[in-house]
Amino acid sequence: MKNFLLAILLLGSLAVAEEPPKTMIKLEVILQSPDVPAESFAAKPKIMYRAGSEYCRIEEVPDAEHGIHGLIVINEPDVWMINLLTKTGRHIVDSGQTFNCRLPIFPDEAGVKLEFGKEIEYFTDQGKTAQKGPVLQKKQTMAYKLDLGETSLALFTYGDPERPLAVGRLRGKKNEIFWYSGYGSMPFDAKLFAKP
Repeated sequence: MKNFLLAILLLGSLAVAEEPPKTMIKLEVILQSPDVPAESFAAKPKIMYRAGSEYCRIEEVPDAEHGIHGLIVINEPDVWMINLLTKTGRHIVDSGQTFNCRLPIFPDEAGVKLEFGKEIEYFTDQGKTAQKGPVLQKKQTMAYKLDLGETSLALFTYGDPERPLAVGRLRGKKNEIFWYSGYGSMPFDAKLFAKP
């Protein structure tokens, strides 16, 4: 009888774990940097979706110069990388022990796990609290700051509920900033994470 009850509890917990999230985050960002010309593809908007730890989606604008219109859909353990211009793609199966999609903001910064859709959480997990920040884009901001050796990170938030307006990195004399032109929570839409 004990084994039967244990099996029922285990199956019940697995069923709960596999339930899709109720909400997702949608965000749109634009990169601004002295090294990135304003009209270049790198400075064009990117739209991202994140739901829980298993669902991510990145939509890029067409890059006519390189013949790419990128779409990445992650529904762990499945990852699809699609070129909408050529209607070609690649399917990858994540073989990792954990299935967590990642949306790193500065992927070249070793040891920094700052991700799109988890910005505030990253700074608060580092023990940082918001201080009154500058007025940016006519919005009074709150600022989170973190120094990591020669790199400084800053997150500027606004509103209620609090949401990102900009996240920046100063490394040496090089400054990069992602501006958020949209950020919000909405009901989970499984179609966005289905096989393209």
